[in-house]
Amino acid sequence: MSRYWILGCLLIASQGWAKGLSPYLPLQISPEIESQIEKVMALTPGAPLTKPYKAADVMRRNELIATRFPELHRSVDAYLARFKDTLALTHVSASVSVGEDESSPIPNQRGIRRDSSYQVSASGVAFISPYAYVAGGAVYADGEDAVLYNTHVAFGYEYAQIEAGYREHWFSPMQDSALLSSTNAKPSVSVTVSNATPITDWDIRYEVFYAKLDDTLGISQQGELFNGEPNLLGVHLSVSPVEAWTIGYSRTLKYAGTNNNLSLGDAFQDLLSPSGEDISPSLNPQALASDQKTAISSKINLPFAFPVSVYGELAFDHAPEVNEQETDDKALAFGVYFPMVTNNISLRYEFARLDELFYQSEFYTAGYTNEGQSLGHWAGDIFSLQEQVQKTTHSLNMNWRFASDQVIDVTLRSADGDSNSNAQQAFKELTVRYSYATQYGFWGLDLDVGEDRFGEQFKRVSAFYRW
Repeated sequence: MSRYWILGCLLIASQGWAKGLSPYLPLQISPEIESQIEKVMALTPGAPLTKPYKAADVMRRNELIATRFPELHRSVDAYLARFKDTLALTHVSASVSVGEDESSPIPNQRGIRRDSSYQVSASGVAFISPYAYVAGGAVYADGEDAVLYNTHVAFGYEYAQIEAGYREHWFSPMQDSALLSSTNAKPSVSVTVSNATPITDWDIRYEVFYAKLDDTLGISQQGELFNGEPNLLGVHLSVSPVEAWTIGYSRTLKYAGTNNNLSLGDAFQDLLSPSGEDISPSLNPQALASDQKTAISSKINLPFAFPVSVYGELAFDHAPEVNEQETDDKALAFGVYFPMVTNNISLRYEFARLDELFYQSEFYTAGYTNEGQSLGHWAGDIFSLQEQVQKTTHSLNMNWRFASDQVIDVTLRSADGDSNSNAQQAFKELTVRYSYATQYGFWGLDLDVGEDRFGEQFKRVSAFYRW
């Protein structure tokens, strides 16, 4: 009897993948395998412009590189095997750290700060049927509350996968940043609808979500300040008109959070309006707290003998018209990635420039944040809201597998303001990670050093295990 039960469970899992209902791969939590997956995404056509990646999509793409890059294919295929089980533990990690007392947040790490002395995380997935699964994940760092990520119930099928829970949204082709929605801030509970399988030969992908943010101080309405829990709506649509090129449209709307007459339907109308203006004549912008942003993104994968991936996004902040004036601050991000400089070395460079008021808001004194952390680019945490300066960031990464079981990953980051800034220097950060692979997972060391914009140095050394 138990034999038939096991066979039935395996059938459920395989059918779930066949139907396209798919769990998600790690996002800014397991860098060793994520760097391998990014290579697969850069070496295959019609790449998605959002993350986290669906396991089913990466599995399909991994098969496309089996002949040309067999070693990479085998590595990723071995990792994906854990997602095919009906009930699976998909990630475990632990780290201990020592360093100077620097409480600034680590970029893209869900609000976790540099002064944490230890950190543990784990995630898993359980298929209920071919059309439903449950996923769970959490990370805990000392001095912080446990943060849920990739924790949700999912149901549906390949063209309409619905998830409710702590499901993250990264609306950008960028790897070290995202202008509209990223993992920089703590995840919020949300409901999401998306497709696991691209639609038609044009690889059409969509994603729509509604999230409830945490309690915020200083929401301005009708000249008064209130406390409340803002809402966040997001929509993304992408298409690949030719095999190597994907172009996408993303939009987010942070709204309400206190007493107002804006319904969810009204919010979706505003989210989908072409101009970003309030289209409901019954709503007075002075009485409505809202913050809208739009981004056009693009990615081109060129699978030449020397493969290269070029990508970027242009974003606009649409402030509601107040006193017959409307701001339209912009942000630009650009990146180039060489996944196979050699079979063992990859290089990536990314650049971003944000206008002075891109993350500030007429209605939210904390700006475009959740629990004080930027919902988008990590540069939003480097500069205080009082610094109304144009921000420029650079990021350079090299990943080098110098032995069959050893990898060095080096990342350089910098952020600086224009000449109007009161700070004396740029923010600078160097991160070096050494990983040693065993049959039981990765062991390694992580060094993080740098200076903030006021010359204060920070240093942090971590020892970690990841599976």
